[in-house]
Amino acid sequence: GSQLMDDEDELGPAGIADSSGDQSLPRSVVTKLIKDLTPPTLRCSPEAQALIHECLGEFLQMLTAEANEASTRDKKNTISETHLTQALHSLGFDRFISACNPQSGAPLDPKAALRAERKKSKKAQRSELSPEELLRMQQELFAGAKERFDASRSTTQTEVTQPGKV
Repeated sequence: GSQLMDDEDELGPAGIADSSGDQSLPRSVVTKLIKDLTPPTLRCSPEAQALIHECLGEFLQMLTAEANEASTRDKKNTISETHLTQALHSLGFDRFISACNPQSGAPLDPKAALRAERKKSKKAQRSELSPEELLRMQQELFAGAKERFDASRSTTQTEVTQPGKV
């Protein structure tokens, strides 16, 4: 048997280690992740869900401990994204590092992304114009820009097609 099954004093009623004493992801979050990441035709037993919960908790503890060591080596009191990517590398999870890099300048921090979205939303709410009026104005701006673009293209083409004029 595995180490998990040999530790009789830590086993819960289903034979899975009880993690109620430690700080880990809420079971509801893990259940939702499982549901979101698996096909609708696939079912996951409660025992398997509990094991996945335990594995996630262990993974997060290992990652946090390794990132903490990296921040300590850098003489920093805060674990940064760099420390987490270093931890992923040292633990052999290099394939996850690219998923940690922000795409096209998007903030990696979900709280920063939420703050940016709220700021954008508040700015739109402060406008005294209705969404329909804003859309109409935007369409007018696009139409004007297209007219100017088309006009500049026709002028350029006229100059090119009439080489005798200088």
